[in-house]
Amino acid sequence: MSEKIITLATLTYMRAQLLTAMLERNGIDCFMTNINRIKEAPGGVKVKIQEKDAAKAMRVFEDFKSAYGEQKQEAVDHLRSIRRILVPVDFTSHSENAAFYALQLAAVLKAEIRLLNAYLDPMGTPQSYLESYTYQLNLDKIIQEIEQETEQSLETIAKRLREKAQQMGQREVTVSWEMYKGSAANAIMNECIEFKPGIIVMGTRGSELEGLRSFGSVTAQLIKRSRIPILAIPQDYDGQTANLPKRVLYATNFDQTDYVSLRRLVSFIKPFKARLLCVHAAVDDSEEVDEMRLRKIRHYLSETLENEDIECGLLKTVDVQQGLEDFIRERKIDVLALTTHKRNFFERIFMPSITKKFLFQTDIPLLVFQSHS
Repeated sequence: MSEKIITLATLTYMRAQLLTAMLERNGIDCFMTNINRIKEAPGGVKVKIQEKDAAKAMRVFEDFKSAYGEQKQEAVDHLRSIRRILVPVDFTSHSENAAFYALQLAAVLKAEIRLLNAYLDPMGTPQSYLESYTYQLNLDKIIQEIEQETEQSLETIAKRLREKAQQMGQREVTVSWEMYKGSAANAIMNECIEFKPGIIVMGTRGSELEGLRSFGSVTAQLIKRSRIPILAIPQDYDGQTANLPKRVLYATNFDQTDYVSLRRLVSFIKPFKARLLCVHAAVDDSEEVDEMRLRKIRHYLSETLENEDIECGLLKTVDVQQGLEDFIRERKIDVLALTTHKRNFFERIFMPSITKKFLFQTDIPLLVFQSHS
């Protein structure tokens, strides 16, 4: 049973943005409907919440109506924070490819890009790494050289992205970078606290390359640890020339948290005017029950989220992953989205060995929402 959604307020687009920012700052899940960015939407933009949050949301709304000065600036700052894209890079072609795909997204979302690198720390690595440096006695000098090289490499990528943005006529897109000494997963988690991105865009390279800098293992760790959606870009996907999301597939398992993910997904794809396909890969014979659950999701998307460009259906298959891959190819899907769930069949997908297989064999971007319930 999906939670009941109610309308908290109907406002202009800019005021609706500020209100949703204040609600999110107070931990209240919300979203906007009836959005028209080209001209003012007839009747105004609706800000919707879960009914169970009504009392708390009303208190925030009352503060919002009288907000000024610091209160309003806090809402504006938060609104900016959710338009941030974090891109971990390790200076390989696949991570740079992901950075250029992130630039395509940022151009539409008017988002800021933050590049991040976790450079290798000789003081914290196994002795085997240092064997080639036995003739060097000054480890501080080694660290300094690595830091300088990392800074130069980050600035080079940032410069290329800025130049590309200029060529695209996207002067509003800004690119910055940060570097940490130590493990990639910890660096990304720390930067999420500081930078507060709305999404993490990562390149995946393939299971044939393992070790400290294998983003396959880092992606798997982040899927388990982070609450921020992760968009994994396959190594063979051309991030510079690829089409922006126009056909997005959400694979549902009828978990309650799917409704939260679908709200977030609809908000993400709306600026791209993308078509949403919601599919359940059925591996058993409970077709009647599945159809009933799917009707609830269809109603939720079409009525509650006011998303008319949707398609929902059942996918009968003996293998979930293969069935989804066949569907993606046949329907020319641009992005596959799903939510990690505990205690159900998606848990099998995100076991470490199967995670790599799924990430590396899917030749389109994979958007992962995390359920920590």
